Amino acid sequence: MPLLFAFAAQRSGWMSEQQAIDLINILVAALVGGPHLFSTITYTFLDRRFRQGHRVYAGLSLLLPVVVIYLGIFHYRVLITFFFSWASLHVLHQILYLTDCYRAQEARLEGRYSRAVDYGLILTGLYPIGLYKLSLRQFRVGGVVLPYPDWLRALHLPEVAGLLFASFLAAWIWKTTREWREGHMSVPKTLLIGVTTVVSFCLPLGSNLDVLFQGYNTWHSFQYLFLLWLINRLRYQRGEVDNPLVAWLVERRSMWPYYLCFLAATGVMVVLTLVVRSVTPLSADQSYFVVVLSTLLMHYYFDHFLFTRPAYLR
Repeated sequence: MPLLFAFAAQRSGWMSEQQAIDLINILVAALVGGPHLFSTITYTFLDRRFRQGHRVYAGLSLLLPVVVIYLGIFHYRVLITFFFSWASLHVLHQILYLTDCYRAQEARLEGRYSRAVDYGLILTGLYPIGLYKLSLRQFRVGGVVLPYPDWLRALHLPEVAGLLFASFLAAWIWKTTREWREGHMSVPKTLLIGVTTVVSFCLPLGSNLDVLFQGYNTWHSFQYLFLLWLINRLRYQRGEVDNPLVAWLVERRSMWPYYLCFLAATGVMVVLTLVVRSVTPLSADQSYFVVVLSTLLMHYYFDHFLFTRPAYLR
């Protein structure tokens, strides 16, 4: 959707490239990005057992907005580089978690080799072309060119990433073909990995990383919204939801109350972004990222807890 919107804006000429980028950032954040990150609180700050069992972990998360504000004002380029690096890992970590969910449903226990090949392919697809374009200093995110220090060129990282990706791809094709012939291939897991690989590898081919990343973010956010709603539905059915608001949001089969609640919370964030833009000397990009990343990095932080806990697989 972001890619089609940017293409239509460019072809029609009804707004400039930067205006289209700004509008895409706002629309994605407002309609799907914001609701997906705010839904994280349903199993963290709104869950009494989580707060009591992980006080230090939850408390440390409150330092992230302070770091974001400081970097956003004084070291904006560092903030954007850090955010983009963490964002790419976060999106891929979610895919790893989903493959584990499918793997847990299989009657046949999958070996370590099979899981390692799946993980390796998912984690390497984004970087061969991405690192090459990064080394040419062709990627702009949030109004800044992502840095690629000269000393990294001696390491030939794009070539190394390409070799790793090709190796994992060949191993995955061989492994999947063998599983299919033996009659125990997981169709949903295989389809998810295949789609992820194509999207990840082709995504950096474009020239505008803002738009490309928002396309990836939209896909990721739709996945996450349903995933968290489903997890909370299962927790509610097992009597594990102790917050009245969360119970009310997930007790019915429709996702609309759940989505609209966090859409309203996102509206506050959009208004705050506009206020920061109007009362501070920060640019539009800085205002957007300082506000959004204050919450978004907390979302990443807590999801590493979710995606590494086997209990949530059950």
